[in-house]
Amino acid sequence: MRIDLKAVRIQGALHGLHESRDADHLIVHSERSLFAIVWAAVQNTPEGVAISLGPERPGKLVATDVAVDNAWVVEPKGQRVLLAREGEFESIDPWGQPEAQKVKMAGLPRGTFAAAIDPEGAHVLLVVVRVINPDAANYGVALADLANARLIREGTIGSGADLELLWDNRLRTWVIGDTSKATLWRWDGARPAVRIAGPAAPGPVHAASFVAGTEGVIVSALFTHNGATGLIAGQAEMDRAVWQPPVALPGPPVLMAKRHPAQAIWACMSQAGTGQQLQIRDAAGKVLAEAAVRPATHLDNLIWSPISPNRVWGFGARALAAATLSE
Repeated sequence: MRIDLKAVRIQGALHGLHESRDADHLIVHSERSLFAIVWAAVQNTPEGVAISLGPERPGKLVATDVAVDNAWVVEPKGQRVLLAREGEFESIDPWGQPEAQKVKMAGLPRGTFAAAIDPEGAHVLLVVVRVINPDAANYGVALADLANARLIREGTIGSGADLELLWDNRLRTWVIGDTSKATLWRWDGARPAVRIAGPAAPGPVHAASFVAGTEGVIVSALFTHNGATGLIAGQAEMDRAVWQPPVALPGPPVLMAKRHPAQAIWACMSQAGTGQQLQIRDAAGKVLAEAAVRPATHLDNLIWSPISPNRVWGFGARALAAATLSE
C-alpha cells in the first residue's frame, strides 16, 4: 500500500471541514467564515504559499460571522448547510444561491459546539453547554426536531472533553462518544440515555475516536502502557461494547487513530519531536503504509472520506491535506 499525501497552507485558522457532493468538494470553516472549495483547484499550490480564501480567490463564500460555537452540518439529501444560530438554523445552499433560509428553533442556545444529522435530515444532534450548578458546567447534548421546531435536551450526558456525535444506522439510535475516555452513550431522543463504559485498557486512555459504518459504531481507544502506545477497539452494542484484545503500536507515539468505516484499518498520526507521520495500520497494529507530513505543516485531525474509500482528509490550525491510498 502507498500513500500520496498532498497538503496546502491556509491563511487563517481552520476549525473544521465536511465533504460535500463528492470526494473533491469541501465545506471548510476558516476564521469566521464558511467556504465551499474544490480540492482539485488548490491541491497543487506551490509549497510555502498560503492560500487566502475569499472573493475572487479559491473558495466560494457560504456564510460569515461563524464562530467556533456556531455548529454546522450538511444535509444528507439536499446538501444544504445547516448553521446553528441563537434561536434558529440558517439553511444555505453552498454551491448555489447564497441567500439563507431561516428555520426557527425556540430554545436553541447561543453556543453549540458540534452537530450531526440523521439520514432523513429530520433531526440534528448538537453539543451544548450543560450547567451542573452555578460554579460548574461541561458539555451535554440536545436534539433539534426540525419538522416540529422543537429542542429536546438530554439531562444526564456530560463530559469535560470534546464529544463526537454519530447516527448508528444499524441500531437506529444516536451515539455520543467521550474523546478522552472512550465512554459513550446511546440515546434515541426520547428515553433516558444509556451509558456504556470505556475499555479496561492496560494503561490510561488518552484519546478515543468513533466511526459509524457498515458494522455499526466502532470505538478506537489509544492508551499508554510502559511508555508505548496501544490500541483497543470495540463495537458498540445497544447497552454494552464488545472490546477486542489490545494491540501494541510500535514506533513513535501515536496521537490519534481513526478506523475506516468499512475496513479494519486505521489512519494514525504519530509524532516524533516536531515531525509527524501519517500511517495506515491494520488490526494487529502493523504499519501498512506511511508518509511524512512536511515540516511546515501540522495536522490535528484525520477524517476518512464517506464517499471515497481510499481518501483520508487531514486538517490543522493552518493546513489542509488529502491522503490517497493505492496498492
